[in-house]
Amino acid sequence: MIKKFPFIFLIIISSVAKGQEYLTPVAYHVSVGQALKNSQLKSAQSPLPLQLPFFDDFRKGGPFPDEARWSDRNVFISQSFAVYPPNYGVATFDALDSTGFVYKHATYTAFEADRLTSRPIRLDSIFTPIARPFRKSDSLYLSFFYQPQGKGNSPQRFDSLILYFYAPAEGTWNRVWAASGMPLDTFKVKNGKYWGFVNIWISDSAKYYHKGFRFRFTAYASLANNILPSWQSSMDQWNIDYVYLNKNRHKFDSTFRDLGFVDVSPSLLKNYHSMPYTHYSNDPTREINDTLYTLISNLDIVAHPCNYGYTVYDPNYQKISSYSGGGYAIYPVYDSGFVKYKPFARPRITSILPIDPFGVKDSADFIIRHVIIGDYTPEDRLFDTLELIQKFRNYFAYDDGTPEAGYGVTPAGAMAAVRFTLNMKDTLRAVQIFFNPTSSSANQQYFHLLVWEDNNGRPGTLLYDSIVRPDFSTIPHDFQSFIIQKTVVVRNAFFVGWMNTTNDNLNIGFDLSRDNRKNNTFNIDGQWRPSQFSGSLMIRPVVGKALPGNFSPNSKTKHLIVSPNPLTGNELHLILPDNPAQAMVEVMGLSGQLIFKTPFKHTIDLGFLPGGMYILKVTLPNGNVVGTTKLIIRH
Repeated sequence: MIKKFPFIFLIIISSVAKGQEYLTPVAYHVSVGQALKNSQLKSAQSPLPLQLPFFDDFRKGGPFPDEARWSDRNVFISQSFAVYPPNYGVATFDALDSTGFVYKHATYTAFEADRLTSRPIRLDSIFTPIARPFRKSDSLYLSFFYQPQGKGNSPQRFDSLILYFYAPAEGTWNRVWAASGMPLDTFKVKNGKYWGFVNIWISDSAKYYHKGFRFRFTAYASLANNILPSWQSSMDQWNIDYVYLNKNRHKFDSTFRDLGFVDVSPSLLKNYHSMPYTHYSNDPTREINDTLYTLISNLDIVAHPCNYGYTVYDPNYQKISSYSGGGYAIYPVYDSGFVKYKPFARPRITSILPIDPFGVKDSADFIIRHVIIGDYTPEDRLFDTLELIQKFRNYFAYDDGTPEAGYGVTPAGAMAAVRFTLNMKDTLRAVQIFFNPTSSSANQQYFHLLVWEDNNGRPGTLLYDSIVRPDFSTIPHDFQSFIIQKTVVVRNAFFVGWMNTTNDNLNIGFDLSRDNRKNNTFNIDGQWRPSQFSGSLMIRPVVGKALPGNFSPNSKTKHLIVSPNPLTGNELHLILPDNPAQAMVEVMGLSGQLIFKTPFKHTIDLGFLPGGMYILKVTLPNGNVVGTTKLIIRH
């Protein structure tokens, strides 16, 4: 999986010239959009400088850094982009700003991208057991782990990750360490490990032993040259973890009494990451997995006996079931790797989750708490707990919500589709798709949203066709919902996908953490082929009961009726139930360019337009769109 990325731009360049499917590097998460809506950075500075020790292993949720320790929010805190990190959670540097868009000042040469800056730290004094000034003999060291690329795009050799120290007395930032970009496989060959460890002695007391000391990581990135804007998303990624600044350390201080999870199974389900509770309840034994997986790491230099288990709770923390892996001695990860003992590494699922016997609830939540505990004291970390939520919603999702890459097909007319299997007949209500932000929102192109019946594992009879396009104006970092405007009944299995109207890359989110390649297919020349890429397209069909409010295709919305379509003569007839006053009719090309505009009327002469396919849209004076449809002209 990792080895695809060093030559990914070759894939992109060649695919522009001939039909192909391709991946592009990206890095953003649905939670970024939610966080941008619901939170603001509390303050530019902490009211009081921090005292030692300074430590962050980025386990405390995301997507933004902990405001108690860090003063900016450019990097992305998650587990998704790191390969075998020291423990759960890392800080990922990329070419997207804090709002999730490619930096406006991005260029083809190295530019300053993400940065991560500490809050001011008291390096002037020690406060316990007796207050006194810091001295060189106190042996102050800052250490951290770092990794280029991870699961994302490799930084180029002229890109870099740089560490700066701030000298309060001088008011200057001084470069103290840097690493040049390279692919992760090259990095591992050179270093023998997936992660590098850095330990820096802060020895210059005149510069740094002051009340306002700070340190900053800065990543320099560069856009890929000769790539169309719709292919340009995030790139040149770095990960850091386990940032630790404290006294009484030494240059060989590189191990820690730390026992914990690196990763655990994000879902109890066998086929999906999430699915409607009604479909799960209809056949739970088919959908529940038989085992989970865990990655457990010991960062010490000695083995530690410990116990592992997990418990499943309902939303009120009422116990449903539990599992115990017993006791086992975990050896250092540097020598033995992650735990391979099966009762720890591949814990069994001992029972199915409860079902809704009436089959009417489409949503439910269950909490899975993983616990590992050794012989720990308050001074060490030989204990870890990780909670995940098994979500059931009214959609089917193979993905976990994090796009580590972007997927597309080319040229115009190329198609891609994802297969979904059902446990019962249902009604398709909407399709949710995650689109990655690109340079200048260049992937905001019209496309055909398509639904097919299953034909022996390939798309068969077309059930639905609608021309839509991504909209980043209101939902920049979230799944975008496209409402199915007619009744579409699905049974057994069906496909959801799209057809390009241009050569541009729609750049649909692609989750590399869960391999769903067997259900992904594409078509560039009339023949459906299995995808070459391991992962899950972030496309989620919504099924079940009618959606509430404005999202329901059965609610009282204004539906545009166009007749005849295809138009073989000159006059086109338009019908809108409410006959809106002062509405405007726009006719656009498939790439979005405006061709013709006129006030709304029931009959419009379009005899002057050449044959072809167009988009017809009716818009109110306040900007609300009351109707959009494709229009085919055949004079």
